[in-house]
Amino acid sequence: MPSLELSYELPYEVGALYSRRQEIHARLGGQRQGGISTPARSPFVVLFTGEAGQQHGYSDHWEYEDGENILHYFGEGQEGDMQDSRGNRAIREHLQNNKRLLIFQSLGKSQPYRFLGEFRYIYAYEQQGITDTKGNLRKAIVFKLKPLEPDFNPFQNTINDAALPTIDLSATSSLQITQVRSKQSLFKRRLLTIEKQCRVTGIADLRFLRASHIKPWAKCNNGNERIDGSNGLLLSPHADFLFDRGWITFEGDGTLVRSGQLPDDVVARIGLNLDHGRKCGDFFDTQKSYLEYHRNVVFNQSFKKTEDPLSELFATTIS
Repeated sequence: MPSLELSYELPYEVGALYSRRQEIHARLGGQRQGGISTPARSPFVVLFTGEAGQQHGYSDHWEYEDGENILHYFGEGQEGDMQDSRGNRAIREHLQNNKRLLIFQSLGKSQPYRFLGEFRYIYAYEQQGITDTKGNLRKAIVFKLKPLEPDFNPFQNTINDAALPTIDLSATSSLQITQVRSKQSLFKRRLLTIEKQCRVTGIADLRFLRASHIKPWAKCNNGNERIDGSNGLLLSPHADFLFDRGWITFEGDGTLVRSGQLPDDVVARIGLNLDHGRKCGDFFDTQKSYLEYHRNVVFNQSFKKTEDPLSELFATTIS
């Protein structure tokens, strides 16, 4: 695959939020409407993904293919068959044109855009039977895009994992660890298509959040549950700790449930709105079964299994 030799430093951080008009187009140029922007005087092709595209039949999604996480990105064209021209051709030829491919995620109308990183074009295929804006079936062009940085981890570093001893790893063990990390990365990427911000605080900048499983990784029945974006929440560190330990949970309708054993002094000092019965947004049906597991197995249970919190505190490490 050809590589780019551009010294232009990216003015964006993965996971951070930016105004499309003021911080993306004003800085890079390009079309201010649509899903693909091709600035003439900047070494970039800028792509936008998000829920708005679904009304035109777009369904961007992540797949695990040949050991790598690949984004399937739908090309532009709201009516009729998509054509290999304009923005679509700019994606396919970005390497030949010495352009870097950047992707931003829309968080909703009048909301900022989240930078998802830099990507490379791999392959394009046609998908029949996709509806256009008027509801007519048409042919779509779907691009397979590979993230430049495969280990997607813009989130707040985990600080409550015990340090592991240094060991010699066999080739098989190293491969298994690589595969686990890749699957964890896939889970995080898929989670962003489901959740946009912390349910408790409203924070949307990934650098201040954690990607938290609803049904814990170790308790999942199979690999599909572990990489299912619906089995996750974006939570700030404090909220993640409370949710992971079972001090709080959520009903299927988004109602916050707080353990009666959570000390009042902690509630008053922790800096989070933990009002019992507070509405924290709607959940999709695909999330509700995982939340039911959390209410039945994790809530009011996990914190009781911590036999020695002091030993855990001394064992923590910041990565």
